[in-house]
Amino acid sequence: MVGTSSGLGGFMSGASIRFSKMKSGTGGADAWRDGLAKAYQSGGDAKRPRTSGMQLPKVNSIHTATVVCTKEFGAFCQLGDGDTFKDGMLHVSHMGETRFECPEDAGLKVGTKIWVKVTEVKDDAMKYSLDMRYVDQKDGKDLDAYQTKGRLPDNHWQGAKPKLAAPALAATSATSALTGDSFKAAASGVKRRDLEEMVGSEDDEESSEDSDEREEVSKQLKKAKKKLEKARKKAEKVKKKLEKKGKKDKKEKVGSGSS
Repeated sequence: MVGTSSGLGGFMSGASIRFSKMKSGTGGADAWRDGLAKAYQSGGDAKRPRTSGMQLPKVNSIHTATVVCTKEFGAFCQLGDGDTFKDGMLHVSHMGETRFECPEDAGLKVGTKIWVKVTEVKDDAMKYSLDMRYVDQKDGKDLDAYQTKGRLPDNHWQGAKPKLAAPALAATSATSALTGDSFKAAASGVKRRDLEEMVGSEDDEESSEDSDEREEVSKQLKKAKKKLEKARKKAEKVKKKLEKKGKKDKKEKVGSGSS
C-alpha cells in the first residue's frame, strides 16, 4: 500500500494539503475569518469591537450605544464597548415622535452613536428593549426619571428626516411639476372668462345649498309653530272647563246653604 494514493497514505496526504490551505488562508473552515480580516483592513463594519458580553442590563438604566445592525423593524445596538452586555433592540417606534418606516429615516445607520434607555428586559429569552426618545442625546440625561412615558420631550436628536404630510407632499409635487415655462404655458391656456365661470358656478352651487337649508329650517319652524298653537288651544279649553266646573261647584254650595 506504500506509494499508492489510496488507503491511509492517500488520506494523510489529502489532510496535509487541506491543512496547508487552511493555514495559508486560501480556503477551508477558516475562510470566513479571512473575509473578516480583509473587511477589517479595508475599514468595513468589522472595525467595531465585537460584542462579547452575555449579561442583561437593568431596567431604566441609561447607556451609550452604537448601532451595529439595522433592519426594517429596528436597530440592534451595542452598549458601551460590548464587553459586558448583549446587544439590545431599538424598535422603530422608539426612535422619535412618529413611527419611522426604517431606522435610516430616523437618522440611524451602522456606526451611529446614541444614548439609550433600557425599557424592558426578558430574562427567559435573554433579550431587552431600548428607547432613545426619553434620553437627552447631548449628555445622556434621563428625561423621564419617574417612568411616566408621557408627552415626548425634546431630546435634541437632529438625525431624523422631516416627513411631509400627504396633502403637503401632493402640493409640493404638483408645484414642482408646474415650474418655469411649463407653469406659464399652463396658466396661459386658462382664460379669464373660464376662471370667472368656474368661480360663478361654485357660487351658484353654494347659494343653492344655502337656499335649500333655509327652506328646510323654515319648514321645521312652521311645524313647531303649529304644534305650539295646538298646545295653546288645548290649554285654553282645559282652562275653560275648570272655570265652568268651579262656577258650578260654587252654585251648588250656595244652594245647599240657603236650604
